[in-house]
Amino acid sequence: MKTVKVVTPISDGVNRRFFIAIDALVTSGRLASLQSFCTGSGLSASRYREARLTYGVTPHPASKPSRYKTIEIEALYSLARDYAVSAEWLLTGRGKMFKTEDG
Repeated sequence: MKTVKVVTPISDGVNRRFFIAIDALVTSGRLASLQSFCTGSGLSASRYREARLTYGVTPHPASKPSRYKTIEIEALYSLARDYAVSAEWLLTGRGKMFKTEDG
C-alpha cells in the first residue's frame, strides 16, 4: 500500500520559507546557488530543484506538483547552522529571517 503524503499548512509554510531563505542568501551573495547549497550540505540538488517549482518564491503553476512534500531536516539544520538563518523563523515564520550577533 502506498502512503500518500499530505502537505499541511505548517509544512507548506516551512517549505516556502526554506526557498525564501535560499533566495535571500543568493541575492546577498552569501550563497552561489541552490545547487551549491545542496552540494555543500550533502543533499540531492535535483530533489530541491523539483520542490522549488512547487514551493519556491515564484512557483510554476503549470508544472506538476513536486513528489517531495517536505524539506528534509538536514536542509533546515544546514541553513540554521551554516548561514545563521533563524530556526524559529524557518519553523514558525515568527521573528527575523536571520539571527543577529547577540541572539
